[in-house]
Amino acid sequence: MTRLPCLVWADLRSNTLEPSPVGELDAQFSLQHVVEMASISARIEQTAPLLSCFEYDYPSLPALKALRATKQAYPYLPILMLTLHHSEALAVWAFRARVWDFLVKPVSVEALSARIQSLVAVLPSAPASGREIAMPAPLIPLEARVGGPGSAERPTQAALSYVQCHYGEVLRLQDVARCCRMSLYEFSRRFKHAHGLTFREYLCQYRLERSLEMLSNPHASILEIACAVGFRNASHFTRLFHQRIGVTPSQYRSNPSTRHSFK
Repeated sequence: MTRLPCLVWADLRSNTLEPSPVGELDAQFSLQHVVEMASISARIEQTAPLLSCFEYDYPSLPALKALRATKQAYPYLPILMLTLHHSEALAVWAFRARVWDFLVKPVSVEALSARIQSLVAVLPSAPASGREIAMPAPLIPLEARVGGPGSAERPTQAALSYVQCHYGEVLRLQDVARCCRMSLYEFSRRFKHAHGLTFREYLCQYRLERSLEMLSNPHASILEIACAVGFRNASHFTRLFHQRIGVTPSQYRSNPSTRHSFK
């Protein structure tokens, strides 16, 4: 029987009992599931893995330090990072820490497997000897130095990440509920309870917030901005913008220094 390559799975989520695409790779790898940060190094020493996967929902300062320390101790070991929370600062930190790939959840097992296979194809047959990393250790992003969302918000956080990635597209409520592993009714109820808005209200507000940033570009038309943030026509966008911001997009563009709050 062919021996499967080893993958050390550093599962640093707040709830390690939740399903994970990493846990479904057991047909391709001998999975070494580690949930204690203090045990990661020992498991790597014991198993000499082909690669490691650090999985988070909302990375904390100690959990990110664990990844950084692992890469410094084993610079030849490819590390994949999966996270529910996404920001540009976190992605930049990850790549400066020499993470091989940075994936924002939800991620299907097929997509994860494809990314890993592309890595395996270029890995040397034998691991390189350990060497020092010349780059200074990157600073942990400020946003990761505080706790994650409370228990009420946590079940629907995948929906917020989904919106960040797909707000410019047609979003169906049933698809968002499915990514949170909930029925349509349960998702709608829990989202309103956690965030004080219906999902549609939140989506509209998020799209309008993104449009405020785009209006600073004088070369983009109102129609182009409306379509870019997910509205299908300029008149609908303008009407909602005026209702929520208090001025039209054109008026806001001509006087962006005036502060407007959502109604």
